[in-house]
Amino acid sequence: MIKRALRGSIFVLYALLFFGCGAQKQESVRIIMPPPPEDPKLFYVDSYRGEASFTENRALDLFLGKESKGVGKNLFKPYGVYAKGDIIYVSDTAIGNVFVIDTKNKKVTFIGDKPAGKLALPVGIAMDSKGTLYVSDAKLKKVFGYDENGNLIYALGNKGEFRRPSGIAINKKLNRLYVVDTKSHNVKVYDLSSNKLLFEFGKRGINDGEFNFPTNIAIDPRNGDVAVVDTQNFRVQIFDSEGEFLKKFGRLGDAPGMFARPKGIGIDSEGHLYIADAAFNNVQIFDDKGQILLFFGGAGFDPGKFYLPAGIYVDENDRVYIVDSFNARVQVYQYVSEKWKREHPKEYEELKRIGNENEKNGD
Repeated sequence: MIKRALRGSIFVLYALLFFGCGAQKQESVRIIMPPPPEDPKLFYVDSYRGEASFTENRALDLFLGKESKGVGKNLFKPYGVYAKGDIIYVSDTAIGNVFVIDTKNKKVTFIGDKPAGKLALPVGIAMDSKGTLYVSDAKLKKVFGYDENGNLIYALGNKGEFRRPSGIAINKKLNRLYVVDTKSHNVKVYDLSSNKLLFEFGKRGINDGEFNFPTNIAIDPRNGDVAVVDTQNFRVQIFDSEGEFLKKFGRLGDAPGMFARPKGIGIDSEGHLYIADAAFNNVQIFDDKGQILLFFGGAGFDPGKFYLPAGIYVDENDRVYIVDSFNARVQVYQYVSEKWKREHPKEYEELKRIGNENEKNGD
C-alpha cells in the first residue's frame, strides 16, 4: 500500500537512468515519488503525443516542449484513455477520432474515422473481454462498439436515451457497461450480451447517491465497486455493482484531499484511487477509505507537470495513464505495487538507489 507521504508539498526526483537489457537499454526521464526515506511508490515511465513521440529527438523535445501538437497523427485535445498491452487508445475531442498509439511498433492509426461509426465528439473509452472497444460520443449521444480493426459493430443509445454520455467503464466479470450521462446526472448500466439497459442510478442533487454533472467513472478490480466523479459536487462517490451507495469523499477547497474541478479517475489493483483535478493541474491519490495519500503535478509542460489533466486509466499491470489535455499528450506512470516489486526486483533496487543518491546530493 502507498503510505501517507504528504510533507506540505510534493517532492519528485529527476534522474537519467538506463533500464532494460543489452541492446534494449534506453535513456529516459525518471521521476520518483515520494522522497526518501519513504520507499518508491510511483515513477514516471514515458509520454506519448502520437507520431512525434517516435522521433529521434523526442527526449530533448520532452523538456523543450517542441513536439508537434495536432499536426498529422499527433494529439490535439485528448480527453479519454484506455490501454492494453503496448497499445494506448486516446479520444481526441477536437480531431474527433480515437488515436491508436502502438508504442512497440511506433505507429499511429485511428478508430472512428470511417463513414460507418464516424465519431464527432469522442469522450470515454473502455474495452470488454472480447476486445471490443467502446467509445462514448457526447455530441451524437451514443456509445459505439468497434472491433479490433476499427469496424463498427453496433451503437448503444436510442433517441432520447442519452443526454450527454461521457465517462464509461466495464465490469468484465459481470459483462456490464457503465455509462455516465452527465446532463441526466446519472449512470446507466448495460448488459453487453444483449446490449440492453439493465438499470440506472442517480439523479440531480447533493445528497448521497445524487449527482451534479458527473463526468468520469472507474471500476475497482478487486470487488467491482463503482467510483464516480461527481464533478460539480466536488466529490467522489462509491457504489456497489448494483448502484447502491456505499460512501463518498472530497469537498470544495484547495487543500490536499479537496477538489475544485475533478475529472479523470482510475483505480489500481490495491484499491488506490487516482483523481485528476483540472483546476489544480495535479493528480491526487487516495486509499479506498478516501484518505489522501499522495499528490503530484502542478502547471507546466515538463514531465510530471500538467495543463488541464483529464482522463485516467490504470491497467492490469498498475500502469497509470493520465491525459494531459492542453499539453496534448498522455503521461504514463508505474505504481510500485507488491506484485511489481516481486516481478522487477533489480529495477526496484535501482529506484531506491537513485532516490537515496539524490537525497544525499540535495537534488
